[in-house]
Amino acid sequence: MSHEATLWFVGAWFVLALFLGQAVATCLFGAGLVGVYLWAGPRVLHGLVGQDIFYTASTFSLSIVPLYLLMAQILLKGDVIVDLFKVGRRLAGRRRLPLGVATILTGGMLGAVSGSGSASAASLAALAGPELERSGYTRVFSVGLAAIGGSLSAIIPPSIIVIVYGSMTLVPIGALFIASIGPAMLCMLVFIGCLWAFPDVKPEARLVDDQPIEKEPITAGTVASFIFVLFLMTVVFGSIYGGIVTVGEAGAMGAFAALVGMIVMRRVGLRDILEALTTSAKITAMLVLLVIAAQVFSRFLSFSQIPRQVLSLAEPLIDQPLLLVGVLMLVIFLAGMILESIAVIILLIPIVQPMLEAAQIDMLWFGILASFMISLGLLTPPVGLSTYAAASVAKLPVTQVFRPTSLFAFVAAVCVTSAMLFWPPLVTWLPANIR
Repeated sequence: MSHEATLWFVGAWFVLALFLGQAVATCLFGAGLVGVYLWAGPRVLHGLVGQDIFYTASTFSLSIVPLYLLMAQILLKGDVIVDLFKVGRRLAGRRRLPLGVATILTGGMLGAVSGSGSASAASLAALAGPELERSGYTRVFSVGLAAIGGSLSAIIPPSIIVIVYGSMTLVPIGALFIASIGPAMLCMLVFIGCLWAFPDVKPEARLVDDQPIEKEPITAGTVASFIFVLFLMTVVFGSIYGGIVTVGEAGAMGAFAALVGMIVMRRVGLRDILEALTTSAKITAMLVLLVIAAQVFSRFLSFSQIPRQVLSLAEPLIDQPLLLVGVLMLVIFLAGMILESIAVIILLIPIVQPMLEAAQIDMLWFGILASFMISLGLLTPPVGLSTYAAASVAKLPVTQVFRPTSLFAFVAAVCVTSAMLFWPPLVTWLPANIR
């Protein structure tokens, strides 16, 4: 088979498998194997693919993933999200806007201890949704706001998207964590601004700013859980940013501390621990399989020289790095609307990295930009996992919930991305000054 026919055949294989509902890892692995076999023959396939799989699976960066996942799962099993929202609700008082702000801030705190945007969104929808609706917001907007708060876990460290990007590009994950703090805080401020500017309030509550919200008593256990989460965040990320431990050591320390803390506070039992371990192992296995499949597919790309051809096509943009990054951000945003977030990183980075290096673009800066744009895919149709999770918990049509989440995502995309594009120190200043 000619090389041109091979390219068309592999492309058709990948697209057909994707439309038939196959997992992205299966699509990439099958297309990569078939492509290498047809392009270079069975000897090359046997000699290289096995080594690629072993090398990828033994990458140290991926060993960080199960540690942070375990920490997140233990805390979720311990229902710390309930305590975080109770404290936020208490501090919000009787006004509608502060309660919405408390929901977003709770999502941000969850993002600092969890890598799962969909799990955070589902939990916030169950807890915050009824309270927001009682304060005067419409039900659809309340559930959408819960999804928006939950999506912050994709950009606030420890973000799994950032970890996967670092493992693929060899950018230090600790530096990526530090660099994501500024954009994450700005994103939260933009969401709060959208909450103030575009509130969807019930007609009967529209003229009433002070909605009576009953203050639920805060127990000693709730306060202890809230303080423990703050302590855990401070210790884990403070030790990273202070240069005391590595990212992997901090993940191990955080998982151990979360386990001990939840056991001491009698928040988890043996069944909960086993479920947390099982869930962490399943998600880790899924991510590792996805990265392995991407490595095999990228081997086919290197044989077919597609990245080199893309680089030659993009040559007019190489001399205009800002325009190049802007175009890539648009491509990543559109890809994030139809593909799962980690799949976007794994698919596009091997293709665009040669262009970025040729244009001498800082890979750390670009990684935060790309991770942020991909995180917005958790809110936008048709594959907004945070929106789907929140809507399913509230038993609402997801098409209705997509209206507020898409609006917030669009405003954040314009504001935060523009800030990072035209003022790079928002991303690069902290990594340059914290060692």
